[in-house]
Amino acid sequence: MEKKKIFLYLILFTLTTLTFSSCSNKPEFEQYHKFENNTWNRFDFVTFEFPVTDAKQEYDVYFVFRYLPDYPENKFKFVFTTYKPSGEMRSSEHRLWTISSDAKFQGKDKGDYIEIKTPVTEEISFPETGIAKFEIENKMTKLHTPGIYEAGLIIEKSKEKENRQF
Repeated sequence: MEKKKIFLYLILFTLTTLTFSSCSNKPEFEQYHKFENNTWNRFDFVTFEFPVTDAKQEYDVYFVFRYLPDYPENKFKFVFTTYKPSGEMRSSEHRLWTISSDAKFQGKDKGDYIEIKTPVTEEISFPETGIAKFEIENKMTKLHTPGIYEAGLIIEKSKEKENRQF
């Protein structure tokens, strides 16, 4: 009788664990580029490749900017370009504020660096499967931008919006 009880608890625990782990919001893609000497050269573009396997899925794409406390600017400017497997290209300019008006760091303090995760495109779809490329260009005015630890890309499946109107 005791063995059956333990077995039932074990099954219940396993099912509960599987249920909660399948509900986690694990990214479809997450990758980072670490900069040598924590410096990003203005003409060194950072490129990520994402394998598109579902042409019906919509995605949310985030840029992750990891900078050091000694980053000398109060903002970071960049251009984000998407190349779809079909060959279509789209670019957009962005600006991240690293210091608030009350002189506080923006983002989450991760110990060695500060991290800002910002959406660059939401509900993007790819009409065909293949490799999508994402390119990030440093648009700061100086040739070398010091104090940058990493640049990253996170892609998640879009969450369904309630009452979406078309």
